[in-house]
Amino acid sequence: MTPDLRLPIVSLADVVDFIWRRLSTILLTCSITLGIAFLYLINAAPTFTADAQIIVDTKAAPGDTASVSTIVESQIEIIKSEGIARTVIGKLGLAEEDPEFARRDGLVRSMIKSVSGLFGWSRPETEFSATRHALESFQRKLSAKRVGLTYIIKISFVSADPVRAAQILNTVAETYVAAQLNAKYNSSLRSEKWVKDRTNELSSQASAAKNALANYRKNNVADSAKPVDPGTAPSQLTTKTQDELRELEAAAESTTRTYENFLRVLRYMEAQQQSSPALEAHLLAEATPPLRASSPKVGIVLGLSVVGGVLLGIAIGILRDLSVRGFRTGGQVCREHQMACIAVIPRVKSGGVWRKLTTAFPGPAEKMAMNLASVESPAASMRNRLVSIAMPSTDGDRLSKRRLSNSASRSRSIIRGDSPIWTITDAPQSRFTDSFLEMKLAIDSMSRNGKRNQAIGITSTQPHEGKSTVAAALALLIAHAGARVVLVDCNLRNQSLSDELAPGAAFGILDIMTGTVSVPETTWIDSASQMAFLPVGNNSRPIHASNLLASDKLAKLFQTLRETYEYVIVDLPPVAPFADARAMARSLDSFILVVEWGRTDIAVVERALKACSDIDEIMLGVALNKADMKSVKRYEQRP
Repeated sequence: MTPDLRLPIVSLADVVDFIWRRLSTILLTCSITLGIAFLYLINAAPTFTADAQIIVDTKAAPGDTASVSTIVESQIEIIKSEGIARTVIGKLGLAEEDPEFARRDGLVRSMIKSVSGLFGWSRPETEFSATRHALESFQRKLSAKRVGLTYIIKISFVSADPVRAAQILNTVAETYVAAQLNAKYNSSLRSEKWVKDRTNELSSQASAAKNALANYRKNNVADSAKPVDPGTAPSQLTTKTQDELRELEAAAESTTRTYENFLRVLRYMEAQQQSSPALEAHLLAEATPPLRASSPKVGIVLGLSVVGGVLLGIAIGILRDLSVRGFRTGGQVCREHQMACIAVIPRVKSGGVWRKLTTAFPGPAEKMAMNLASVESPAASMRNRLVSIAMPSTDGDRLSKRRLSNSASRSRSIIRGDSPIWTITDAPQSRFTDSFLEMKLAIDSMSRNGKRNQAIGITSTQPHEGKSTVAAALALLIAHAGARVVLVDCNLRNQSLSDELAPGAAFGILDIMTGTVSVPETTWIDSASQMAFLPVGNNSRPIHASNLLASDKLAKLFQTLRETYEYVIVDLPPVAPFADARAMARSLDSFILVVEWGRTDIAVVERALKACSDIDEIMLGVALNKADMKSVKRYEQRP
């Protein structure tokens, strides 16, 4: 079977879902990059760029492209040459006066130089090194480039002072033009001297040859007419004279012809030079002080920071998605572990209506809390009457017992804070409340050996998955539905639920187990819903928590709670690090495992379920907590 090598299809909905899910990460990253950009813009020193234009040939018609490029590029290199830079630096005194070019050592560099000087590792600063440093700085700030395909060269200079930038650039242009004129003048002087010397030399040679020929003819030819010696033949004398005469005539003719040819070539070159264009250079547009800073560019810096922040935020979001293998849908729970997902609980921020009320009106809110603590609400009294009518088997003793319990618990009212559980009362039509209604339906539909599912333990795979919030919210919803419910904090290792609902509770289940106090003396009541709560109490943490939870005393306590309440919701420690939840298996009817949506690794959940395999038969199901409902819908719609 060939593997499926097709890439996963990413739809627009997936992209929108990802951006919405990781919007906080992207916005935070953008804020950080924008902050860095603003700090850079505040601390960066502005620089100004002055521009000027030089034309290097105004007469030449466009010819060979390669030749034109060679000419212009050669002039660009001359402008950027060290000779031009040295002349400008010396003329303006940049190496000694201007701080942009004069070397200024900082504190750290000065200390390092002093220490190096003590050991002889560094040489003292000389005029040559200062000039060299100024040259390097000057050449970094100077730039030159050709404008299109023309003979025009645009030169630029960057400086912190706009006036100084224009002054230096104009000096560069003047120095370059003057150097070109000097070079042309010196070349002309050298050419003229050579031509003059060569002309004089050839003229002297031609004159000397002509004079030699004239003298020979005058002397030798005239002497040939005189009587000769008796031993010399006349024919021999004539032949020698004629040979010498011909040699002198040839030499005179050769030197004369060379001199005339040189003059002819010289006249031709002068004519060509007059008709052909000469390379010229002059300043076309003088540099003026720039009005705006060229660096830093605010728009570009801010734009790049935003784009970089968005891309970095997306990359971080992708890495977070790839690094976590968590449950995203209820169907995924069923596929991975063959276990029912009884609810998907959305993420709700702490606070809500009550938090806003206490923030805006602290005085009235405090009075309202006191009234709620001392007076039973009309809704609660109406619900009590409906419960008594709906349950004919309940005699008057139970009702009176409940009233006595309510009156005894008025001094121990549950403190309402900013926990998300109060969304149950603040937003009864919300998706958060509906998810707990689904959990209640799942609890009511399960029976164990024909008995009603009454005592439910809420646990999680690992800490900080929100199991205590789930337990409290479930108990609060059941209480609002009109049933008698007690919430028991059996997390002996972390009393966060007790600290939230009953801060400073003097007694708790540990005291009940020791016989110090009774259940009514320990119970805290929510005056609005009549939900009962048993805190842990006794701030000391027991060493053997599992033994206490598996003890007969706790089993008897739960039997008492079963007789008094219709539902007993128990907050338990996580199952992965502790065995406390398994220790309470005989006291409970079922368990609900809370798993944080999209965060808790699937492998961690699998190991936790294997560790508590002995309670699989009473595991009611999994509740995915802190879910992003928009993402849940996206995942559920995928094939």
